[in-house]
Amino acid sequence: HKNTHTQNVFITHAFCGTMTTSLTTSSITTTTTTRLLYSYSPSPSGLKGSAKRRVSSSSRKIIVRRKQVIPSSSSSSSSSSATTKTTQRTELRGKETRARKLSVPYKDGNKDYDVLVNDEAKEKIKARNCSKYVSLIDGENPKLKILLNVIEKDWDRIGVKNKNAGHHTLWPEAFEAGKALLEECFPEECSPEFGGEVLNGVGFVNEPEFQKTRAIDFMQRRPKGDFTHCKYNPLPRLHRDPDAIDYKSPNWMETAMENSEEYSYRYYNVWISRTPKDPTGQVWDNPLLVLLPKDGGSKEWKYDIRTEKDNLDENGNEIKPPSAFEQIKSNPMAAAPIVMNMFSTKKGKDFGDATDPNYLARGSPELIADDEHEWVTGPFVAFDSFDCWHGSGKWDSDAKKSLIEGSKNPMEARSEAAKGRISMELRFRARCKPNSREGLAWSPVSAAYRSNKFTEDSVRPSEQTYDLLSGKAL
Repeated sequence: HKNTHTQNVFITHAFCGTMTTSLTTSSITTTTTTRLLYSYSPSPSGLKGSAKRRVSSSSRKIIVRRKQVIPSSSSSSSSSSATTKTTQRTELRGKETRARKLSVPYKDGNKDYDVLVNDEAKEKIKARNCSKYVSLIDGENPKLKILLNVIEKDWDRIGVKNKNAGHHTLWPEAFEAGKALLEECFPEECSPEFGGEVLNGVGFVNEPEFQKTRAIDFMQRRPKGDFTHCKYNPLPRLHRDPDAIDYKSPNWMETAMENSEEYSYRYYNVWISRTPKDPTGQVWDNPLLVLLPKDGGSKEWKYDIRTEKDNLDENGNEIKPPSAFEQIKSNPMAAAPIVMNMFSTKKGKDFGDATDPNYLARGSPELIADDEHEWVTGPFVAFDSFDCWHGSGKWDSDAKKSLIEGSKNPMEARSEAAKGRISMELRFRARCKPNSREGLAWSPVSAAYRSNKFTEDSVRPSEQTYDLLSGKAL
């Protein structure tokens, strides 16, 4: 068994979450025997003795020493102007707030960004030609309300009963409501009126005997420290779904993207938050982050591809994270749910070898921070999980405190903010025929697949460019 310290170790997500046995807390996740590619990056100042020598070369790259630069009066003025502009954009004005300060969890450490929200995010999505990739759904949308009612009604009966995830056939009513939303959000790709078609599920698992135990077409997420045990927690790691360690059947691409010379495929997630919203209209904690594709999707962002050898130190020894008991010792209060599960007679799903057999050979892409990155978020989002990098971040603590103290009932707001984020994901495929209508673009993932740049045992090349009108990689 691999024991991973979730504060300092980024693990390529299993089943788009953390693949666990019966042990999950705010600081501990015990994974199955599958070897994962992780980036163990403890703070060097906090390491002692031999622990310092275990930090890999890739981890040491986190620390960059720069010479202090004393700005001239002109550069100082320019910096002041930029700061003022940023402050105005992140000014808290209820649901008219344009952006929020947020910490984005990149591989080599967190980086602060102004994450766009509300109307500002919608305008940026349109301006960047990304309307086919992301849609922020209005909370008053009638079709959304139908989906919310379905989720509320069957949250325990279907979701919790099936251990928070499962095949789309387990929850047909939810997928029918989600499909109606997608047809409205992305008509050209999804609506039959324009030649689009929505298919339930992501299509990773083909074997009938595995579909109800290994497929993750819907997923419920709860906070790690929540009293109600949940296998899946808000995932901070930035990723795209096809690169995950989730189990995939042999030749899944061929069946999930059949007739690829005729159809363009997009893999949409309908992401629904189920916790109270703050005064700016956002979730109080762990907001979903979606990165807008570069150049309207015609070029990949820059990323590293981490392989198994990156888990070795300079002597060829595997870098191991702290043991579970070391983590319990460092944070005893977080161990209560673990102890409860240790003595539980209920048996969870035994995933065993239910992982992607090509995961280690393929490698794990790790997004590199870039000042050109533009992130958006909202409480209800539909987005292309194969072509949009996504994860969860942390709000600026001062702004969050200000929202709590400035609310009508600070005590209630503080209680709501402390509950963490509960959310639901429904996964779909959508396809259309670009050759049937002039100007209808192919998706980047279809262009990569059609050009043999995306296979079961390979990752799409970093900074790859595409001709989305012909559906080919350049």
